Amino acid sequence: MNETWVIYKAADPNAHGWETRSLSNGGLTQILAEEFDWSGQFPQVGDRVRDYENLADPGDGVTHGKDGDWVVAEVQEFSSPASPIKILVCLCNYQPMDSPWEEIERGAPLSQLSLAV
Repeated sequence: MNETWVIYKAADPNAHGWETRSLSNGGLTQILAEEFDWSGQFPQVGDRVRDYENLADPGDGVTHGKDGDWVVAEVQEFSSPASPIKILVCLCNYQPMDSPWEEIERGAPLSQLSLAV
């Protein structure tokens, strides 16, 4: 599969939390999240943007995930014949919900996998 850059963006620049969404240079942004995908299973209208957190030690990696408060309302696809990378921009609406955190299952550390060979 080819690489796809998925960008989740607030459909309304004035939507909930606008004053806290900023870039590293301090400028405001509508970008909620972004990810790279190689599976070919792209977000669909109605999907929720996932939230991730380390509940025991915030800021130190990710241990849990949950369905977030943003719902994909529209998916725009961009590609170029000059590049194998595809870009998806998912415009999202704020629809808060209470969703439980779920522990993320991790595979064995690389050091354990190499010892098993």
